[in-house]
Amino acid sequence: MKTKEDNKEWHLIHTDNGEWISDEYVEEFSPKEAALLKEKYGDRISFQHGLEGEYWCYKHELQALQQKSDNKQ
Repeated sequence: MKTKEDNKEWHLIHTDNGEWISDEYVEEFSPKEAALLKEKYGDRISFQHGLEGEYWCYKHELQALQQKSDNKQ
């Protein structure tokens, strides 16, 4: 199985603001997963809407929230 790095495949994601970014900078979630994360992080996490009903957020935002959460424990 080839990875994105092996065959240089990547896709563009359309943001809610009308911009396009590479999918390597986002983390995708099902509606259920997004609801659980929203419950955990509240308004500190901002989800965008995917084309097929999924949600996504920027990887760096999620990583920062997870790191803050880990540091508090």
